[in-house]
Amino acid sequence: MPWHRDGLIIGMLPEPLRADSEAQEMLLSDQLAVDEEIMVGASIGIAQLAPVGLVLMHRRFTSLMESRVAWAVGIRLRRQRIMAGELPRIVMAGSRPNPDVTPDGVTFSLHRVRLRDHEVVLPIDVWEIHFPALI
Repeated sequence: MPWHRDGLIIGMLPEPLRADSEAQEMLLSDQLAVDEEIMVGASIGIAQLAPVGLVLMHRRFTSLMESRVAWAVGIRLRRQRIMAGELPRIVMAGSRPNPDVTPDGVTFSLHRVRLRDHEVVLPIDVWEIHFPALI
């Protein structure tokens, strides 16, 4: 899972994504070190590649727990959208990216998660990154 530097974690599919495909489980790919200034744009570009199912943006100051929860939420969103007949390209982050490094047209959705750790319930906010379709 994530390390203590800026980078992307990519969920790869064993074959290109199709709505009618039974091969819907992702395999974790390499972690790519990416500077924060280009992280949002790079994640969007990588999400467009055929075998990619999920991209997680992990920033060095984001807790590992937040990034892990963002990954889990991304997997769930992807499954729901496939079941709805969509061909999803999901980009998630454990913390909201800085607007200064966000390309035009990119928007964010907040997903509030309540994580139970024994007797304690932890509220965790993770972000889904929406981007215009690339041609």
